[in-house]
Amino acid sequence: MSLLTVGITAGVSAVTAVGTVLITSALARRREHEADWRKLKLAQYQEYVAALSGVVRERATAEGKRRYADAVNNMALVASVSVLEALRRFQAEITYVNQQPSDAEHDRLLDELFRAMRRDVQPPSGRDNPSAPFRLLGLPPDAIDRNVS
Repeated sequence: MSLLTVGITAGVSAVTAVGTVLITSALARRREHEADWRKLKLAQYQEYVAALSGVVRERATAEGKRRYADAVNNMALVASVSVLEALRRFQAEITYVNQQPSDAEHDRLLDELFRAMRRDVQPPSGRDNPSAPFRLLGLPPDAIDRNVS
C-alpha cells in the first residue's frame, strides 16, 4: 500500500470520526432541549389543572378564578397549537357568557383538552384509552367550607 493511500485512508477516517462526534453532539443537545421543553410544558399543564380544580363548582373563589385566568394566559407561552385550540373550545363552553352550558359538552371538551396536553408532553405509546374519559373531581358536601367565598 502506498503512503498516499494510507494518508487518504487516515484523513477519511479522521473526518468521519469528527463528523460523527459533531452529529452525535448536535443530536444529544436537540434531545436535551426537547426534554427540557416537555418538562416546562408539563409543569405549565400541571399548574393549569391545579388552577382548574380551584374553580370547580363549590371551590370557585375570586382568588381561584384569578389563578385560573393566569394559568390560561400562561398556556399561550408553551402549549402547542392543538392544545391551544382545545383550550379555546373548552373556554367557550365554560365561559360565563355561555347561556346554554352542557355538562356533556363540558366533559367532552375537557377530555379533548387533557388528551391534547398528554399528547403534547408524552411520546406516542398507543396506551391511551379513549373509552376512559377524563373528568374533574369536586369536593363532597361535608368537605366544603361555607365561610370561604
